[in-house]
Amino acid sequence: MEHAATVMEGAACQPNISPAGVRRRRVFGAWNVAAGILLVAGLIGARARWYWCLVVFVPAVLAAFGFLQASRKTCVSRAAEGTFEHEDFSKTPADPSNALRSRVVASGITRDAVLVGLAAAALTILATRL
Repeated sequence: MEHAATVMEGAACQPNISPAGVRRRRVFGAWNVAAGILLVAGLIGARARWYWCLVVFVPAVLAAFGFLQASRKTCVSRAAEGTFEHEDFSKTPADPSNALRSRVVASGITRDAVLVGLAAAALTILATRL
């Protein structure tokens, strides 16, 4: 079944999430940014040992996943399933060539989210040493 979304010029793949899905992922990202900021503030205030700062990795990665999926209009889970997520969050199978391209974009999202998490943890470790 074909859906209304079209390949945007310069986009790596056809979006596999609707505007409602983009909004949902932005909200998810924002909540995780807030959680991460509170966590970092607590760790810095407590002058926590370096290994406790590694927990910042989790909200940072989750926030990055939310914002990267929203900005690239590609859901990692939908790419793995080969589906498109509609406004009502129902799913339909995606065109096989689009699904393959979505998986490539999804792997980039995963890589970038992990790098953001590592950077956030490293910066938190440095901040607790100041």
